[in-house]
Amino acid sequence: MFAGKVRAGVLTPVQANELVERFKADIASGNIEVFAVTEFDFLQAESLIARYGFKQRLRSLDALQLAVALDLREQGVVKTIVAAHKTLVEVTALEGLSVLNPTAY
Repeated sequence: MFAGKVRAGVLTPVQANELVERFKADIASGNIEVFAVTEFDFLQAESLIARYGFKQRLRSLDALQLAVALDLREQGVVKTIVAAHKTLVEVTALEGLSVLNPTAY
């Protein structure tokens, strides 16, 4: 999860492991809710790639993240997602979902 930050020298392996443990604790305490990815989400991700893959260069895992967020928005569970990847931020806005970019501050 934090491997890219370790490779970039932003975090040490020890710091990354501490963050992973904090993340797991947040899930266990109910501060973060986990949802299963459904077949519908995979199909919606394919559709997003078809719409945004060439021009915006939407990547497969970003499309899947957005598909799940859009599905959860339709269920009334999600209003905003957190994303820092430029393409994901742009496509999320195009899809009408609010996005919080922590690197923009």
